[in-house]
Amino acid sequence: MIEATNIYISTSDNYHHCLQPFAYLFNKFWSDKLKVTILGYKKPTQNLPNNFNFISLGKQLGPQYYANDLRTFFESIEDSSFIYTMEDQFILDYVNTDLVNVLLEQSKNKNVGRACLTNSIFQTHMGKKHELYKQVGDYELVNYSQISNFRITCEWSIWNKNYMCSYLKDGLDPWQFERLSSQDSINDGVDLIGCKSAVAIQHAEAIRRKNTDTMFDYRFVNENKQLNIEVQNELEQYIKGQI
Repeated sequence: MIEATNIYISTSDNYHHCLQPFAYLFNKFWSDKLKVTILGYKKPTQNLPNNFNFISLGKQLGPQYYANDLRTFFESIEDSSFIYTMEDQFILDYVNTDLVNVLLEQSKNKNVGRACLTNSIFQTHMGKKHELYKQVGDYELVNYSQISNFRITCEWSIWNKNYMCSYLKDGLDPWQFERLSSQDSINDGVDLIGCKSAVAIQHAEAIRRKNTDTMFDYRFVNENKQLNIEVQNELEQYIKGQI
């Protein structure tokens, strides 16, 4: 389990078909005891596990309202921090809950704006740069360089609410939120941390990196492997049984 924190997953009406596999893999590789809140527009018709609930952000007006709608919601809640990602970020292996708890504890530092839960932080391609943050037990924690690319991302992260909302600017779609906000965050002095010696959440970008013949891309991001075929078969049977 993890320390008490809310988990929010954003979606749009065209991506509801991701929700069942997302939920199945979340509960298999993390926990069916954790509450997960889907943030979208129209209520999904798919059957979802009992630990998943849905909140509508109103009428879907288009991707250019992504930042406006999320900011309006997050500003309305009491959480000072939370875990956030999007609906195609399927979890593909067992979550390192100990590391999640370590990063949750480190996120209490008022200068930490985001704690990356994936392997993205220690990559060096596409202008990504990192430096040592601190050692916590066996975990080597690192910090995005102040001049790194991709400091802001929709991948699995623990967010400081105020920091995230400051970059959810009017008119940004999800891709612009990552690209333009990353540029804006250069030299903002905020710590954006993660772990180099272990990975908390190993995941796919099941739709947005899709270039396979199957409905979803089950490849691990930044790794040369994919979801176990037996689990894929289990997942397909689960979805058929829920329709």
